[in-house]
Amino acid sequence: MSKGAASHFGTGIAAGALFGFVVVDLNLPSLVSYLGDRSYLLPIFAALGGLVWLTPLRRLAAVAVALLATLWVAVSFTPLTARLADGLVRRDPVDNADAVFVFASRIQEDGDPTSDAMSRLLKGIELMAEGRAPWLVVSEVPPPAGSYAPLARAWLAALARRGEVLQLGPIANTHDEAVALAELGRERGIRRVLAVTSPTHTRRASATLEKQGLLVISVPGVETNFDLERLRYPGDRRRAFGPIAHERIGLLVYRRRGWID
Repeated sequence: MSKGAASHFGTGIAAGALFGFVVVDLNLPSLVSYLGDRSYLLPIFAALGGLVWLTPLRRLAAVAVALLATLWVAVSFTPLTARLADGLVRRDPVDNADAVFVFASRIQEDGDPTSDAMSRLLKGIELMAEGRAPWLVVSEVPPPAGSYAPLARAWLAALARRGEVLQLGPIANTHDEAVALAELGRERGIRRVLAVTSPTHTRRASATLEKQGLLVISVPGVETNFDLERLRYPGDRRRAFGPIAHERIGLLVYRRRGWID
């Protein structure tokens, strides 16, 4: 490799690594519902950057890196994330229902909950402990994720001491959950549900259930990954950007597919 090519290759590695860092830091894979480990993306983008910089495409790649770096700055230091979050959270007055439905979230392979799964399930258990419904319905993410149901049964027995757990799935997306819950509802006479999910997911989740003919009371869980109400700090804004942008895109896609009104 010539000295000039080596210089281009090194520059490309640095640019690719910067691109990968922003992708991971803003959690951009969540825009396409990717749930795997993001750490692998950094060396992959660094290697790709080195290779691309050896070709005439390096100018186009440089523009892409600059744009992504600009997005990182805008997310960190402007109200962009907060503006995107406006109107995403739906919080209805809590009332009794036929079932409490906890939307799926990834469970670790060892059976322990992730922070999102814990927040959603604890809110569902709280509603069951209040006697709001006779059934707690959970849906499962496909393997290698662990199962929600054993944890839900254990917590329901220990903390609420009432009710029964029903299980759906495995499911691929929110629309699948709504269809499966509506089918279960026809079998069990479930029409009115307390729908529990993460705050930014409540608007799309509730609308998807309602499209299936269910009566929905939306109950957000506690957001533990960032301070959604304030988004004061750059770190909170960056952590929130991926999930919030995912919901904005999800609303557009679901409306286009006729899955929500």
